[in-house]
Amino acid sequence: MSTSLLNYTHGIFGFQHQSYKYEKQKVIQRIRRKKYSCMNCSSNKVSLSPIRSRRIHCGNIGRKIFYVELKINRIYCQNCKALLLEKIPFLSYPKSRISSSLERTIIELRSEMSITGVAEYFKLDWRTVKECEKRYLKKKFKTVKLKNVSVIGMDEIYIKSQGKEKYITIVRDLKSGAVLYVGDGKGADSLEPFGKKLRHSKAKITAIAMDMSKAYISWVNKNLPDAMIVFDHFHVIKLMNDKVDKVRRRVSAELDEQQRKLLKNQRFLFLRNVENLEPDAKLLLDNLRKIFKELGNVSMMKEALRSIYHMAENDFQAEAAFKNWCSIAKQTEMKELIEMAKTIKNNLFGIIAYWKTGALSNAGMEGFNNKVRWLIRQAYGFKDKEYFTLKIYNLPNTKVEPVL
Repeated sequence: MSTSLLNYTHGIFGFQHQSYKYEKQKVIQRIRRKKYSCMNCSSNKVSLSPIRSRRIHCGNIGRKIFYVELKINRIYCQNCKALLLEKIPFLSYPKSRISSSLERTIIELRSEMSITGVAEYFKLDWRTVKECEKRYLKKKFKTVKLKNVSVIGMDEIYIKSQGKEKYITIVRDLKSGAVLYVGDGKGADSLEPFGKKLRHSKAKITAIAMDMSKAYISWVNKNLPDAMIVFDHFHVIKLMNDKVDKVRRRVSAELDEQQRKLLKNQRFLFLRNVENLEPDAKLLLDNLRKIFKELGNVSMMKEALRSIYHMAENDFQAEAAFKNWCSIAKQTEMKELIEMAKTIKNNLFGIIAYWKTGALSNAGMEGFNNKVRWLIRQAYGFKDKEYFTLKIYNLPNTKVEPVL
């Protein structure tokens, strides 16, 4: 019987059909190798010693599971005197129990189905599906090219998986969106391996978008002294929102119970952008600003800070606007605003770089961090650290939607 079907559907060449066997939900095709040769010197002068039969899962035919079964021999070469174990050419590695063709199918289905779903469909152990995907991702991301990368973004993300809490640091190419590096922890230490990769790649990094972490600044000055540091406007406004919230808590603590009720459940009213508020919410915000003067001042200062990013047309205008904002903040004599003014003054070089680089933003990193959290939720946490890291590298190519 012809083995053309095996050739063109499963990539199994060099074998001939022997017989079929049917067991409940299984279809088993027995095959044997047409020719034997030494894997060391390619000589045909070999003798065989059968060891055992091997059954390989090749996928589904209709509603049945399809296997091929063959005998494994120990091969003795009369030419080079080598004693070798026969290798199966249609397996990705010697001990695999599934064909290379089925592995490719599993990888294709993983973008649409969960590990459990794929495992149930092919009647496999879920660990087999996971290891199959892991081998594919290891090969895919064995080397991450940095040569043509010029603009990068880095950020730390707090994650909780399998009851464990930790930080990871992610570096991405802001032009292509590719993940360049995933490191354990946060700060300069977590970036040391990436620094070595950069030196070996001889990449010419021109700009780096990040938050105002002193550890990050120190690392960049050491490893990429010629790159322009850009403090993302998202982090600047986020830091200002933290100050607003700090004032709200302080003011609330100083009020009596009746006045405190006016501020109860109004936290996000002060943190949301004014243009995103409904008319009733805007009116309530205006009233609260009038009643609570300090909270009103810090809220107005937040909006003034945001307006700089909309109004300034270049770095010169932005620098003058920020300096003016800092001057006004100091005049309020509010410690939270004075602290914010000091932070802006100390990091002004990176804040105005936003205009020098054509509004370079690290906002995509925040969206990507949400994708990482989605990834953890989909898997109910990751016990395998290496697999988790590989999945992060592959996230830009992954559809972020619930998998049932």
